[in-house]
Amino acid sequence: MENKELLKQRVEELAGKVNGEVEEILGAIILKIQAPYIIETLTAAKSFADVPCDFLHDLAGLDLGDHFEVVYQLTSWNGPQRLRVKASVDRENPVIDSATRIWQGADFLEREAFDMFGIQFKGHPNLKRIYMWDDFEGYPLRKDYVTEPIELRNLVRQRKEGE
Repeated sequence: MENKELLKQRVEELAGKVNGEVEEILGAIILKIQAPYIIETLTAAKSFADVPCDFLHDLAGLDLGDHFEVVYQLTSWNGPQRLRVKASVDRENPVIDSATRIWQGADFLEREAFDMFGIQFKGHPNLKRIYMWDDFEGYPLRKDYVTEPIELRNLVRQRKEGE
């Protein structure tokens, strides 16, 4: 069986266990799940028989308006397989388990998603802002984040004074 077909079979089996949905878009296999299943899903994907997705290539937060998503890009050290896992996170209580217990490399990626979107990664060893200063208010990549007009006016004034 071809590598991609075997991976798709493993992902479909996993989707049945975690109440997930499998899609294939432009050749990419995508598994959509709810946040409570993330550790089970990532652990299983890391140890798929014959097609392990054992490298966390990237992690990113997304604001989809009514909810957040945390997207995990998984690849393999030993094969061409690629898997995208999309975990849906509640907007009112944006909490998901940290992947740092599976991949230490998730540390800074999760801190970035926390800093920009306010997504809480439960069990993260050092969840604090990575880009914004400690007393910065809000999360700048959220769709509902508003820059106060006074800030814009001050910026325009400063630029004019500098000319």
